[in-house]
Formats: sequence, C-alpha cells, structure tokens
Amino acid sequence: MQISPMANDRLPDSLPHGSRSRDVQSGSPPLGPLPYESERAEIEAAAREAVARTDFPHEYVDRVHDQGERFALRTAAPGDIRAAIALLEEQTNVQALAPIDSRNRGVGAAKKVVRKAVFFTSHHLTEQMRALGWATTSVGNAAAERIEQLEDRVRELEARLERIVGREDA
Repeated sequence: MQISPMANDRLPDSLPHGSRSRDVQSGSPPLGPLPYESERAEIEAAAREAVARTDFPHEYVDRVHDQGERFALRTAAPGDIRAAIALLEEQTNVQALAPIDSRNRGVGAAKKVVRKAVFFTSHHLTEQMRALGWATTSVGNAAAERIEQLEDRVRELEARLERIVGREDA
C-alpha cells in the first residue's frame, strides 16, 4: 500500500524555498521568486478597470470591506502582554444566543425553533468557554504582574551592578 503525499508536498516546484511545510527534496538549492508577476499585473489592471466603470457597485463593495474588517485578526505587539490580555478579555465575552433575525418569516421561525432545541447544550458550552477565557485572562494578568516585577528587579540589579563596577574601575 502506497501512502499518498501530503497536500503541501504536491506544491509546484516554482514556490520559494521554505514555503513548503516539509522539503521533499532535502538538500535542494533554494528556489527563485514566484514567476507570476505578469499574471498579478494583469489581475490588478483588470480590477482597476472594473472599479473605474460607472456600473461598479462601490457602495456594496465598501459594505463588504467594512464587514470583512470585523473578521480581521487583531493582535497585540509581540512584547505587549497587557494588550494581549485585553484582546483575550474582549474575545472571552461569548454569546450563547445566536441571532434569529431574518427577512423571511419561515426562516426566522425555523431559526427560533433550532435555537430553542439546542439552547441547553450551546448555553452550557458557552458558559464553559467564557469561564475558561476568564480563567486564562486571570493567569495572564498574574503572569504579566510577575514579569513586570522581575523586569523591575532586573533593572534595579543592573543599575546596582553598574554602580559596583564603576567603583572598582575608579
């Protein structure tokens, strides 16, 4: 029985070295940049032409972009643990009730029935997720506090060491 290769192992050889999760041909020299510059330029030119047309749905596209931004992954700066904790706290507020609004009365009624049918399990799971989130933020706050204390102590010790070394040099 032969096992099929992983999806990433089937990527074209024109991809840059390191873009594959595993290098199938170990020891192969690094590959050059992607060869699709002309195709990207064509797509960008076609997009500019489409946007310039009078029948282009600017309002709709703006709404789509606004809604899409809501799904953007927000991250904190790598060294800012307090900002990371704030983001975690924001995401911890999980809602148990799914929205049931609909223009179609039948769909709205069906959503209401489904929501009632799964409320117990979804509510229970949501409360567990919320509790885990708050516990995690509590651990994060404690870790941040400890890290800040240790950083203060390190700065104090470095200043003290610098004073001691300064005296010995004099």
